[in-house]
Amino acid sequence: MAGLQAVVANHADGSVSVPPPNIVDLATQPEAVLHQAATLLVDHFDEPRGWSDLATAREEVTRVLGDGFARAMLEGTTLLGWVGGLPEYLGRVWELHPIVVRRQDRRRGFGRALVDAFESEARNRGALTATLGTDDDSGMTSLADVDLYSNLPRHIAELRDLGRGHPFLFYRKLGFVVTGVMPDANGPGRPDIYMSKPLRQRAV
Repeated sequence: MAGLQAVVANHADGSVSVPPPNIVDLATQPEAVLHQAATLLVDHFDEPRGWSDLATAREEVTRVLGDGFARAMLEGTTLLGWVGGLPEYLGRVWELHPIVVRRQDRRRGFGRALVDAFESEARNRGALTATLGTDDDSGMTSLADVDLYSNLPRHIAELRDLGRGHPFLFYRKLGFVVTGVMPDANGPGRPDIYMSKPLRQRAV
């Protein structure tokens, strides 16, 4: 795929057009794009809350690239979003972590395209299952502020968004299902929600 070397078209009227967004391997990109990747984690990662400063965000970018893989959506030299993948269970399971899209570029199908790219690469690496954790660190779901040790299956079955658009809604549309929770992972009454999806073709 064309990346930063894509041709920019100059038109007779003086306007300039850039190529449409394309997905590339983040590991092959120059320092300027890696810096943008870290900046997105700080400035455009909303709920759950993102990285507090650029230094820790850059460490996260380096960790993901070192331990797994990452795919980036570029428009010219501008990073619109990126997704990472980390191996678990000897590579039979790959965790989607992290995923972020610039606020001004959301609801354009970019997040879905990045998840598709993650799933494709994880599958190529032998993954049977994709998994992720999506924290409720600000009371956005019905799993917040309840005793999850009491009738946990019911709480999971009745999971609902409380009106602020928790990310689990996005993942559920893409075929992920809730496979567990970690109570109090982000403090009292603030759980982490685990979601998974099969990447192998299941028998009918």
